[in-house]
Amino acid sequence: MEAELNQPTPKEVVYKKARLSRRMFGYFLDIGLFILTSFILYSIINMPVTRSSWFKARQEHLTNLRNDSGLYVNGMPILDYVQEPAFTSMEMKKDFMRKAVEKFYYNPTYISDVYTVTKLYDFRRIKARNSAGVLLFEVDGDVIKEKESSSPMDLYFFYYYEISEIATPYLIQNPEYFSLVRFSFWVTVVEFIIILTICYFFYFLVIPLLICRRGRQTLGMKMEKIGLISVRADNVTAGKYILRSIFNYFVFIPLDFVGFLIPAVISITMMYISKTNSNLPNYVFNDYAVDVTDQTIYLNALEREESEFKLQEISLENKDLRLK
Repeated sequence: MEAELNQPTPKEVVYKKARLSRRMFGYFLDIGLFILTSFILYSIINMPVTRSSWFKARQEHLTNLRNDSGLYVNGMPILDYVQEPAFTSMEMKKDFMRKAVEKFYYNPTYISDVYTVTKLYDFRRIKARNSAGVLLFEVDGDVIKEKESSSPMDLYFFYYYEISEIATPYLIQNPEYFSLVRFSFWVTVVEFIIILTICYFFYFLVIPLLICRRGRQTLGMKMEKIGLISVRADNVTAGKYILRSIFNYFVFIPLDFVGFLIPAVISITMMYISKTNSNLPNYVFNDYAVDVTDQTIYLNALEREESEFKLQEISLENKDLRLK
């Protein structure tokens, strides 16, 4: 008598495509959490930076340079300062602005060629007209003065333009001032780059690699029950997923900034027109986003084999055995 086992044929694993609406919702949820965390972390990290002695010294020096120029008052741009309630009329505003701009043009600390700059200022005043084409200034001997018939409103707009478009660019050209502004700018940029990098790799690398390993899920994917599988229908390997994250951060995201989000639009369009709903990173790394509501993604081939072996054991227990 000979025994023969009826071993079941290995079951083909079939995953459903993840619905596009759920993928988009999960994506925007991830982006929202990423941005929120970045701003919270920035406020935490920025506090000790701005309170450090080396940063405060440079900021104080920058504020002093601004105030000494006459174009700022207590660190506030003069164009904003004259909007304070203390300035109750256009007459007061334009007089304050006139004194400030003339003080700046005659200050050799900020103006290297005072003679040329002041002559150009005089020329602009002589040519200045209101909307009706009437001159705002008149020449009285060697003096250029405001015409009595000129309205304070017209003169206010003249000085406003003079400060915003002519005087302020002169201030920025000052080497010491420009160096301090550039320093503040780059400190902010470096802080943001460091914080964005930390938050990105936490949300899109650490969580899928160490916390939600099965399906390499982000928090948004976890909530929407979406997983990522390889072309072999099992879990994306750690090495491949790391390369995927590096590609997204150092290639895909910078291209979005440079290309005004055109790569992102192309990637989303690819999701809608491709049979597998694959976006650009899916195509590059040959993986797929699937619905895992009622299914489990195998971590590796060994886990799949163990699962199939258990199915065989269950078959034997069900007396899947016949005698010849």
